Amino acid sequence: MSELSKEEKFYQYILNLPSDKLKEVKGDPAKVLRLYDEYPDWFMNIGQYKGKVITEKIREKGPKVMIELGGYLGYSAILFGNELNEDNEAKYYSFELNPDFAKIATHLIKLAGLEKKVEIIVGKASYTLPEFKERLLTEKKKYVALDFIFIDHWKDLYVPDLRVLESLNLIAPGTYLAADNILKPGVPQYVEYVNFSPQEKKTFNAENPNPEGKEFLGRWNILYDTKTVEVTDPEKKITDAVELTKCIDYLTG
Repeated sequence: MSELSKEEKFYQYILNLPSDKLKEVKGDPAKVLRLYDEYPDWFMNIGQYKGKVITEKIREKGPKVMIELGGYLGYSAILFGNELNEDNEAKYYSFELNPDFAKIATHLIKLAGLEKKVEIIVGKASYTLPEFKERLLTEKKKYVALDFIFIDHWKDLYVPDLRVLESLNLIAPGTYLAADNILKPGVPQYVEYVNFSPQEKKTFNAENPNPEGKEFLGRWNILYDTKTVEVTDPEKKITDAVELTKCIDYLTG
């Protein structure tokens, strides 16, 4: 019998919580997040300090449609999904490749009472995003760009999947993007991409086929305003950064 992964051990820990503890945390996103934070093993979560930078931006923007690429065990979906406004029927969609991780995340999201606001979509983003776009068109009965995007999956896919989003016209003026782990482990190619001039971007996309699909070339004429926000975790003494980016315009021609 193979040893359980640390994610599966965490899931078993949650399932075996005493009934009084489950009753205490049920329906309370903040208390459910503490279950992650207080667990002795380390997980690849955004954490409360970098998370605060993004939650402040979510409150400023007030998104109706927000997605994340890389749901993992549901921490960010709970943290950010809880910020969405129930009155405007806002929805948070979490794209996760691993079905086992998605199962664990689904359980924690339900425990937090956010199952109506947060939905997990399982599968490779380059496959599921085109389907998601068609779904939005059907449900909204019109073209809908994304209001907010959180990127926190495989670092070598940050740029390829951003090019997928651009190619699908899911990014428009007013769309916000937040990308984690800019310094640790570091995603310099993403920072470079969102800082490209239109000509630099056109050249890059022409010379670098997208590994997520040649049809997802990206859009050279999307203009971004972007900044790297460094955050230090005072408990772990670790400094990382979040890249905060806004689509500000389309060029024509």
